[in-house]
Amino acid sequence: MVTLVSTTQQQLGLLFDAVAVADRVIAQCFAFRAELIDQTRRFSEAHAAEIPRGPQALWSREEIAKRELSSELAVTLRIPERSAETLLAESKALVQDLPATRAALHDGVISYRHAQAI
Repeated sequence: MVTLVSTTQQQLGLLFDAVAVADRVIAQCFAFRAELIDQTRRFSEAHAAEIPRGPQALWSREEIAKRELSSELAVTLRIPERSAETLLAESKALVQDLPATRAALHDGVISYRHAQAI
């Protein structure tokens, strides 16, 4: 017996397909963002020695670079600084420690929430 799917159901199915495509694109964007954030972190670390530091400075150049990076990222993304610090750590983990997870995120196979759980 053949069951006919109504035009309404077909249209709804197409809309859900479009939602799934959008979700994959969003996951790809999260992977790209993680890669850029980690690239920014590495750049900041590489140039930390160039930061001017007075003789009575309380923080090392590396600590100053780290704090400036998280502050600037927070302002750029309009998020709290603690969230920026978390994002920096997650991005570093995805790029350096979890290449398969990053690849799955980049391919849209998993969501950013899944990547965070891993």
